[in-house]
Formats: sequence, C-alpha cells, structure tokens
Amino acid sequence: MLNTQEALSEFFNRCKQQGLSVTPQRLAVYKELISDETHPNPESVYKAIKKDYPTISLATVYKTLETFEKHGLVSVVTPLHETVRYDAKTHHHHHIVCVRCKKVMDIEDEELEHLAIPSKVLKENKFLDYSIQFNVVCKECRKKEVKSN
Repeated sequence: MLNTQEALSEFFNRCKQQGLSVTPQRLAVYKELISDETHPNPESVYKAIKKDYPTISLATVYKTLETFEKHGLVSVVTPLHETVRYDAKTHHHHHIVCVRCKKVMDIEDEELEHLAIPSKVLKENKFLDYSIQFNVVCKECRKKEVKSN
C-alpha cells in the first residue's frame, strides 16, 4: 500500500510515461481520489475540490477521470451504482459493496489470488484479468436494521 507521497510520485511518473501533462486540475482530482477511500463518483470529487478550484467545472472532472481511466491511472469500480465510481488503486484487488448504502471497500486477500479460472472462460476468450465483488449488507446498515426492528 502506497502512502500519499509515493502515490503522487507514481502518478507523476505514470503521467510522464503516458505523455499527459499534470495540470493543477488533474492533480487536484487525483489527490482527492487517493485521499477518499470510498471510491467516489465524479460529483463527489467535484464537490470536494470546488472550494479550492472555484473555476473547475463538473465536465472537467468527468473528462479528467475518463482520461485517467483511459491511461490506466485509475480504474472504474462496480456497475452496481447509478453513477460510475473510481478507484485510484490500479493494482489487482477486489471489492466489497454494500447493496444498501452503496459503500465500496477494498479487499486484498491472498486466497482470492489463487482461484482457478473456469475452463469455459479460457476456452473461447482471451483472458485478461478478474475482479471479485462481494455484495453485502455492511455492518453499519445491519446495525440500522436491528435498531429499526
């Protein structure tokens, strides 16, 4: 797991390798992504950086995130939500998603890295990668359910 400085250093290096300039807006968007472990949607990123960048538009945030994804700087998480969610962690890992509150949490577990890929997947396809999503009712939502019963 990278700390903030290491993540920013890697971001600068990867932008340079990809031929992307690091504008203040791009840096602000990326900093917000690495500081927010909730896997935010573009609107959340926009709201968080708007106070420091009052001239930034929501369209710029969307375009920046799409550019980051295209260049492998971020990944898109779970289609379960009404809007796309982004993750600054691009290394192989999996997610736990609460079906009630839509919270997304990372899970990195060695057991998940040794799953056999079904032959049906490998037979007619070019296998690239896999990502596991555990759909749950999180601890906080379960507590709310107990209180309301």
